[in-house]
Amino acid sequence: MSDYKKKLLKALIIGKPNVGKSTLINFLVGEKVSIVSRKAQTTQKNTTGVVTKNDSQLIFFDTPGLNRVEKNVRISETFLAVAENVDVVIYMVDNRKKSQSIDNQLITWLKKNDSSIKKKILLVNKIDCIEKVKLFEITKKINEIIHFDETFFISVTKESGTESFIKWIDKQAYSNEWLFDENYKSNVGKKKFLSELTREKIFEYIHEEIPYNLEIKTDYIEPSGKKSMKVYQTVWLNKKSYKPIILGKQGKAIKMISIHARQGMEKFLNSKVHLFIKLKVKKSS
Repeated sequence: MSDYKKKLLKALIIGKPNVGKSTLINFLVGEKVSIVSRKAQTTQKNTTGVVTKNDSQLIFFDTPGLNRVEKNVRISETFLAVAENVDVVIYMVDNRKKSQSIDNQLITWLKKNDSSIKKKILLVNKIDCIEKVKLFEITKKINEIIHFDETFFISVTKESGTESFIKWIDKQAYSNEWLFDENYKSNVGKKKFLSELTREKIFEYIHEEIPYNLEIKTDYIEPSGKKSMKVYQTVWLNKKSYKPIILGKQGKAIKMISIHARQGMEKFLNSKVHLFIKLKVKKSS
């Protein structure tokens, strides 16, 4: 394809924890590139999802965004590294009132960068859980704080309203060379993604007892016969007390985590997987 026909768009997806940012990126890319968890602050580093179709390349960024430090909210460096150079900002909310507020530091940042951001989008997710009469109330209240150029009502999991949103995003792409190869999907490497799959399942089965910054390392991957692989991982724990929580009674929790993480790995690698997980406690410095 000639370079002059290529189009590009960089979009930043922001919002409070659990509004569905990672689910949205996975849906847009068409495969899992970001882990999904009910636990707040699950996204630790910038996740980039890339959709290349026909002449357009759409790049979506999911960042850790706003972090709470001693009850104050600050914009993280990882957020700023990506946000300074985007074309479209997508602010995502859902049916929960706490998701519909906008933090002061984010308001300041949006106003400061208003001239460089081409469009600001309000995306109301989980509309299957919101009464229709309340949708106008939600959007009116938010637009009184920040004026958004467009508003879309969707349910990512139900795939409702997503088609018009995707069409609109595609139309915003402008003439520019692509930043990534045509087959590039995400900045998450194979080992990192396998680690993230296990991390996702730990949060799914352990819930609130384990901190969000849990570190999991995929030590190595090795072939094991025809269409079969062995994956060795280490879960690094900050406290010894976390170990029995992850193991569960009679090892039932770690067994469920391993089974479901392995299933995700098999789908991702298109191969049978034998998963080996070790739990280790970090030495205090």
